[in-house]
Amino acid sequence: MTRMTGIILIVIGLLISITGIWILIKSSKTEIINIHQENELAPADDVVIIDTVETANTDDSEVYKKAGLDFEKYVVLKFNKAHYSLKNWAGDKYVEGRYAETTTQPDLRLELNAGGETYPLAVECKWRSKPESDFIRFANDGQLQRYQAFEDENKIPTFIVLGVGGTPSSPEVVYVIPVRRFSKPLQHFDNLKSYQRSSNRNFYYDTEKQLLK
Repeated sequence: MTRMTGIILIVIGLLISITGIWILIKSSKTEIINIHQENELAPADDVVIIDTVETANTDDSEVYKKAGLDFEKYVVLKFNKAHYSLKNWAGDKYVEGRYAETTTQPDLRLELNAGGETYPLAVECKWRSKPESDFIRFANDGQLQRYQAFEDENKIPTFIVLGVGGTPSSPEVVYVIPVRRFSKPLQHFDNLKSYQRSSNRNFYYDTEKQLLK
């Protein structure tokens, strides 16, 4: 009996030892896997999130600036330099809230020379990718009122040249909108039909009607 009891105790001891060793090995493997995953995934996620946000903001800003400048160049080149003088091309430079007064004025100030007379006019350039709805915003809040005030104060006929679709350098559709025509910068396309013009031909300023076509 004593011998049998001893054998049973030895077997139980061996089972307990084997079980303990197995649990220890499994825990070690799990810990190693978790550490490996943390070291591999956490930094990668951080880099992706930070780079994506910062790159998107920087890239978007540069893309918008380039699109605006490209469309302004398109508009300038549609004025025949033999008849139109470019008097001012406003920039958007500023620092800590300080900017030149011309920054809030229309992009271009031109002068038509015809028959020994000169006729000033001003143009704000806006390009929009093709919208999904039947409405389009051709100026930001407050801009339309500023351009109207500029026209009244300076007695210079002022227009918004709006390019829609295509690319800034080659818009699909172009509208020439007198700033005095609308009180709101968000309009249905039907309201702009009479201001649509060919995107391929040069601009023509009707001095009698004071309309840019």
